[in-house]
Amino acid sequence: MKMPHIDLKELKKLKEENFRQRLEFIDKYVEWLKKTPNKEWSRQQKEIID
Repeated sequence: MKMPHIDLKELKKLKEENFRQRLEFIDKYVEWLKKTPNKEWSRQQKEIID
């Protein structure tokens, strides 16, 4: 069975893009947490946990 060719440059670009997207998500989530009342985000977290 022949292994597929892996383009390391492409893999590196995908990894960097994924990392950038994660950082953007964290920034947006922190902003949401700052502007959302504790009661609201606590309720949402409870829904996820339960």
